[in-house]
Amino acid sequence: MLAAILTVCGMMSSCTGERKGEDGKWTLEAQLTNPEDTLYVIPTDNIEEQNAVAKENGMFKFTTDLDETKAYIIVSPAILRGEAGLSFLVEAVPGEVLTVEGLCDEEKPANGLTFGGTKFYKYYTEVNTIQDKVSESEDIQPIIDFIKAHPDEEVSTVLISTVGYIVPDRLDEVLNLLSPEIRNGRMKGYIEQQVSDVEEYLKQKEIEGKTLEEGSEAPDFTLNDINGKPLTLSSLRGKYLVLDFWGSWCGWCIKGFPEMKEYYAKYKDKMEILGVDCNDTEEKWKNAVAENELPWLHVFVPKDSELTTDYYISGYPTKIIIDPDGKVVKTVVGEDPQFYEFLDELFK
Repeated sequence: MLAAILTVCGMMSSCTGERKGEDGKWTLEAQLTNPEDTLYVIPTDNIEEQNAVAKENGMFKFTTDLDETKAYIIVSPAILRGEAGLSFLVEAVPGEVLTVEGLCDEEKPANGLTFGGTKFYKYYTEVNTIQDKVSESEDIQPIIDFIKAHPDEEVSTVLISTVGYIVPDRLDEVLNLLSPEIRNGRMKGYIEQQVSDVEEYLKQKEIEGKTLEEGSEAPDFTLNDINGKPLTLSSLRGKYLVLDFWGSWCGWCIKGFPEMKEYYAKYKDKMEILGVDCNDTEEKWKNAVAENELPWLHVFVPKDSELTTDYYISGYPTKIIIDPDGKVVKTVVGEDPQFYEFLDELFK
């Protein structure tokens, strides 16, 4: 994971002594040349939470309650408008203060930034430089060298996923370079999450570009519906069925709902739609169904399910048309007009 952020000798009024954070909170202090007035701090596990931070006295300051290490993306307003702008990723750690100063290069965000703050971020600039270097060369030796030299530094854990994405076979080797105190300390959950993220990445990479073979039987499954009752795919045989793999976090999925509702009304005597919600919480899923007034059937995919692998889902939305006998007719990835064109041709 690429990260980015700052050091503060020269940025703050004093660099004497070690800074102290506040238990249960994480603070970001950013003195950046750009953007000029507003910065957004967004948790990667909930991109709808867009915390706007205004510059005051030349600095952006953001503090949040935090009980576990998580990633935040820092962006300028231009990014949210779909334009070029400042964007970089940071690890937020409970009880720590991250400082950043400099000019963010839009092409290489870590360039021009200096990171620092409390103890966790002591080597953060160096770690970001190593990540950039390794990502370009795909030679993980600089990571090996850094962790060997700093086995007792929590910031060494930031480098784990970079190894996993580039040379997954050496992930265990790198993990074992960390001291037992670091592996089993407060970063344990963060380490486990990185390993899980790498496993998911490899799984997605393996199925990328694949789809279920047309004419093959759609894999059966049973998931809970919107009312918490089990719904089995094979119970819906008898007319055409569209499996719509989506998520409340997926902008293109949401944008496509108005036209989907039009086609559902047009052909609901000939087909059913089953919304298959992925990578979500049950609360966000149910809220999205209600807010968008989606009239078809819905099921929720729990995190430990292998369903998206079974169906080769590597992009969202993905719509799979199944015939009345449970055979795969067509797969359309993305919000593509050809899906609706195919329905018109199928039901003409």
